Amino acid sequence: MTQPQTSYPDPLEMWRNWLSESERQWNGFLNQAMATDEFSQTMGKFMDVYLNLQKSMSEAMGRYLTAMNLPTRTDVLAIGDRMAAVEERLAAVETALAKSSPATRKASTGSAGAATPRPKPARTRKPQKA
Repeated sequence: MTQPQTSYPDPLEMWRNWLSESERQWNGFLNQAMATDEFSQTMGKFMDVYLNLQKSMSEAMGRYLTAMNLPTRTDVLAIGDRMAAVEERLAAVETALAKSSPATRKASTGSAGAATPRPKPARTRKPQKA
């Protein structure tokens, strides 16, 4: 009842073969081109031009942002560094305070960690007799 299926060529298989062959040919061609001195010199010149362009754009953008009274990337990074230094110093101060007065910390936080009222000081002064 079922008829045998005839096998048709897989178009995707043909495409994969073509793609693999094309990739192999392009790799061979470009590897030969990149091995030449001319390519190295051209890439070196291109990188010089690119770096000079990037430097001039960075300077121009810095001047523009300064004229608009906006922070530059360098300004933002400097603020980040200063904030990190302040946070480190604050952590050191907190650590020093925690080490220096553990009794005060326990009295103010209580055993459950919530703030409890401080006990009143003992009365040591005696009333004067009239």
